[in-house]
Amino acid sequence: NDPRLCGDNDDGFSLRMGFGLHAGWAIEGAVGSLQKVDATYLSPHVNMAARMEAASRQFGVAILMTRSFFKLLSESAQSHCRKVDVVTVKGSNVPMPIYTYDTFQNQVFPQLRAPKYSNLALEDILSRQAENYDASAWTSDPDLTQLRCLATHQFKKTFERGLNDYLSGRWDFAREQLEKADKMMASNDIGGDGPSRAILKYMKENDWVCPPSWQGHRPLTSK
Repeated sequence: NDPRLCGDNDDGFSLRMGFGLHAGWAIEGAVGSLQKVDATYLSPHVNMAARMEAASRQFGVAILMTRSFFKLLSESAQSHCRKVDVVTVKGSNVPMPIYTYDTFQNQVFPQLRAPKYSNLALEDILSRQAENYDASAWTSDPDLTQLRCLATHQFKKTFERGLNDYLSGRWDFAREQLEKADKMMASNDIGGDGPSRAILKYMKENDWVCPPSWQGHRPLTSK
């Protein structure tokens, strides 16, 4: 019912969502009182997913996933994801790589329609496609390929070089490559590359000088 999301939206208000993806065990149970009871999940892994969701804003991405989740993906899916940093989270000193799937959402997508001579409704066709999913969808699905249209091979290589230099402590080279990567993403939803900007901001806070105690990872500040 928010008027900013209704009507013609003349104020230019836009809604963005971030998703944190993690995999692990959890206990389902009822929590509450005699007046109100809710079903919930309790686990440190639930907290980890929540941390990823919160950090997605810091990194300017729609999807942020842990290595535990990333390792469950097919090789084809993994090849289209991007490692964006190595971090530690509250309560753990173990460095953890985190990943994203690049999505350029502020664009026009083709309208889905059922094939001209099909007797099935569009919903039935999509349901069958979901049931018969295989890893080839990462290269054949038009929506998936269009979402990552800005994540070109050149961009990913530029960012990868910058990330490796940053993790290795060569921050002068990292700054150059990450600034290039940021400019290459100028057409996306936030006018640049969120992960590049997050790392550049962190290096700037340290006056662009790698600390002597640097071990190739940093604490994740988002809770």
